[in-house]
Amino acid sequence: MEKSPLVKEKLIEQLRHQIQSLQTDQLVKIPSERDLAESFDASRVSVRAAIKILVNEGLLVQLRGKGTYIVPSVLLDTLYVLCSRDIKGNDPFYTNFLVEITNLAAKQAIKISMVNPEHPMESSIPSPLVIIGQIDDVTLDELKAASGQLFSIQRYAHRDDIIQIYFDDYRIGSKAAKTLYDNGHRTFTLLGGPDKYDSSRLRKQGFLEYCGQQGVQVQVITEKMNWEGGRRAADTLLSSGLTDAVFAVNDWMAAGFIQGLRENGYQVPADVSVIGCDDIPLAAQISPRLTTFSLDAKHLVEELLSAIHRNISNQTNSREQIVLSAAYVSRESVANIKRLKE
Repeated sequence: MEKSPLVKEKLIEQLRHQIQSLQTDQLVKIPSERDLAESFDASRVSVRAAIKILVNEGLLVQLRGKGTYIVPSVLLDTLYVLCSRDIKGNDPFYTNFLVEITNLAAKQAIKISMVNPEHPMESSIPSPLVIIGQIDDVTLDELKAASGQLFSIQRYAHRDDIIQIYFDDYRIGSKAAKTLYDNGHRTFTLLGGPDKYDSSRLRKQGFLEYCGQQGVQVQVITEKMNWEGGRRAADTLLSSGLTDAVFAVNDWMAAGFIQGLRENGYQVPADVSVIGCDDIPLAAQISPRLTTFSLDAKHLVEELLSAIHRNISNQTNSREQIVLSAAYVSRESVANIKRLKE
């Protein structure tokens, strides 16, 4: 029998009180629904409903495949954010990040103040300042002098004065190669972007090094990291001979590549397997649905705010780096050649 509204409200209040008592500057995992139901003598349905309400309030966050966590308390009024001029308005990863950080900031009454990337020094920029995308060293030095501590969601391998939170792009590339290899593929093509973009360069590096360890040759095609770049890559590859499998360093390239193949009478995965990266909404909508890697923007934001809080509390240093793992999302665009041959 469903519990009455009054009992539900009491359960929510009990959970809220316990969460607030456990809240720190770190992500704190809460017990499972079953354990909470036993602790509070409530049904799992009621516990699940209460958790949903507390997630909406900003006290909890649910990380896919990891569980439910207490949101860290962040002791600041304003968070300053600067987006690189290279960031496009339709870039799905950075758009998702901005949505997540804006939502969480609103729930915690934190004001987001955007800094003009064209004239950053015209603004008053107290710490903390969050950098999105790649910024040249001269500007970084100026921002560091003006703001104090910088936080980046982009990897700056040559800097040890920026707190960095980013996804392990090298591991993404390596995992993509291993997945294709384990599925029986032996001739590979990599669709990469310009090396000036760290994510593309590291994904390519991880992919090529794994293939090198297996003695597998890889054809590399460099294009713009968008739909048209993927379509052009399809033409390039078909002119030299189709390989078994393709890894595109982002989903837009992968989607354009699949379209280019389709226009030439080829099918995925019947003729070639394809893996992308970013898990943009389109990845689950195209046919076949795209195998890819998901970059959890909500988890990234939580780790960022945790790092900011530790810095405010003098519990960290400017050399801290937090490397996050991307989740592999298996869909229909990769064929298992081993299984087909059996």
